[in-house]
Formats: sequence, structure tokens, C-alpha cells
Amino acid sequence: MNQKRILVLDDDLIITEILGQLIRNLGHYPVIAHNAPILASTKVQEFDAIVLDLWLSDSSAFESLQALADQAYRGKILLVSGLEESVIEEARKQAQTLGLSVHGFLRKPVDTEAFSALLSAL
Repeated sequence: MNQKRILVLDDDLIITEILGQLIRNLGHYPVIAHNAPILASTKVQEFDAIVLDLWLSDSSAFESLQALADQAYRGKILLVSGLEESVIEEARKQAQTLGLSVHGFLRKPVDTEAFSALLSAL
């Protein structure tokens, strides 16, 4: 299996711990971040996939997606959120408009089997 570098960006410490462990269990390399400035860095190109919380304490979904588009990020994005469906759908549309590749979406609390299935399909 090809080990992937996966950025987990969520301001919920428990969620990042759980997702990071699941990523390790599947043989990939997780990098955990809790705030949006990393998205404005060219370092995002180092990641095969980004698990992105749609609402961070320091950034909205739309700001985060725009930051990824500004960096011309071409990896896969997995959206994670506890927000209502309309916000999720708007984020998907914006990502598509910006040329970003949304690989899937997970609602909080995250279903670990669904997350594992999305990662396996990367």
C-alpha cells in the first residue's frame, strides 16, 4: 500500500486525536493542525489529502477553501462538519467552483467505519 500524508485540520482536539489514530491504523501518515493559517502555506502541497472541518474557530469553510484554492491545492479534500446540510452543500459547491477535489464528507460525530472507507478509497 502507498502511504499517504494526510493533514487533519480541526479545532476539536478529541476529533483530531481519533482521526489521526484511524489514519495511522490504515498505514498512512497523519499531520494534525488546529488552526487555519497552515492552509495559507505552500506546505499544503505536501499532503495527498486534507481532512477539513468546515467551521474552525479562526476560519469559515469558505475562507479555508479559498486558502486551498489560492495555493492551487490538487489533493483530495474530506469535509467534516456538524453544521446543517445547507452549509455543507454550499461548501461543496464552492470547492467545485474553485477547482478543488472534494473526495467525501463526514458528519460529526464521525462514523469511524465511513471514515476508514473514504481513506481506503484515496
